[in-house]
Amino acid sequence: MDNYISFLEKQLGEIECGWRVGEGSNYPFNIVKYKRGPFPGTVTYSTLGISHHNLKYSDSQKEIRQELLIVADLNFGDQNIPGILEQVGMKALETHSPYLRGEVIGPRGPLFQDSSLEALYVSIPVYFPDSFHVFHKDKDVPIVQAWLIPITSAEAKFVHKNGWNKFEDKLEKVDPDLIDFNRTSIID
Repeated sequence: MDNYISFLEKQLGEIECGWRVGEGSNYPFNIVKYKRGPFPGTVTYSTLGISHHNLKYSDSQKEIRQELLIVADLNFGDQNIPGILEQVGMKALETHSPYLRGEVIGPRGPLFQDSSLEALYVSIPVYFPDSFHVFHKDKDVPIVQAWLIPITSAEAKFVHKNGWNKFEDKLEKVDPDLIDFNRTSIID
């Protein structure tokens, strides 16, 4: 795990603070906040410890390890981010399944106060270099970074109806600020 933490801190800066997930002395993973994000004025939060568990794709039974991350504006504050990562991370461990690119979690109501974002879209962390997307150590099962992007209910419906490829095409065309948690929907 030390090599993996070094890998994360090289890209995200030192771990600034963290939250324990679970009760008693049984903590399946932590939530951590790093000093920086992919751009100036951003920070990154991630799960840390989900990758101790091999997760299986339901179709192929292929195993991966995974950690989840959210990138936020530095001035946004922690708000619900640790709780969101806790809920989504616990679900992955309960189902023993990783989150896949293009998957939508929710909608489940506003994620943040005064925000129209109600769901999470799972993507590769495209705001980071390609070398950050997967951590390989020897012959171990790789650790995949999954970026959870807060999206609106309309955007979630668009993904369900049209598929993740068309949604990502639309994201590329419109180029919204995915770190602005007060942004408006790119879907009318």
